[in-house]
Amino acid sequence: MEEIFNPQTLFYFFTIPITKTIVSTWIVMVFLVFLSFVLTRKMTFIPGRLQNVLELFVEAIINLIEGMSPGNGRKFLSLVGTLALFIGTANLAHLVPGLKAPTSDFNTAFALALVVFFAVPFYGITTQGLKQYFKEYISPSPILLPFHVISEITRTFSLALRLFGNILGEEIIIGILFLLAPLFVPVPMMLFSIFTGIIQAYIFTILTVVYLSSAVEVSKH
Repeated sequence: MEEIFNPQTLFYFFTIPITKTIVSTWIVMVFLVFLSFVLTRKMTFIPGRLQNVLELFVEAIINLIEGMSPGNGRKFLSLVGTLALFIGTANLAHLVPGLKAPTSDFNTAFALALVVFFAVPFYGITTQGLKQYFKEYISPSPILLPFHVISEITRTFSLALRLFGNILGEEIIIGILFLLAPLFVPVPMMLFSIFTGIIQAYIFTILTVVYLSSAVEVSKH
């Protein structure tokens, strides 16, 4: 339990402490790079089983974006697809013995939320230009500028806390169940955590599309 709240430093890279969260993140990244290599190394016109899985995932992400932000499916695909894939895999990492879910560390969850925070103005500005995008911050009155800025900041913290809190809660409950009944009771909870881990990745993805969509729509006014 102590490990959950205070990640242990495994070793130092020069003067930088390397925690279990960082090592787990590296392993998740290596796994995803390897998986991407395997799925894309022999792309054919008539897809095989693995290529079908990849195409179904890409198509699902594009359809999700198009359903919420018509015309922006391919524009948001790289960011939204990467976030969905990484968060979904990271949420399930704790099922592997010796690893922990990187998203149960607030630093990781906040870093992911920061990616969305900076992506929103990027897509807004590249769609309609700097002047038009920031004009919305002082519309309908310049008095509202601080409220718009506060809204951007608070929703970033909300995005991070939602992901961090839910994944951390799962790890705590599974840890307690392992202490109370280590043989059978935690198994249903671990299976349930697969479902909730995917749900949390889905929620993060949905909110990301909502924020990106609002940035593009705002710039169209």
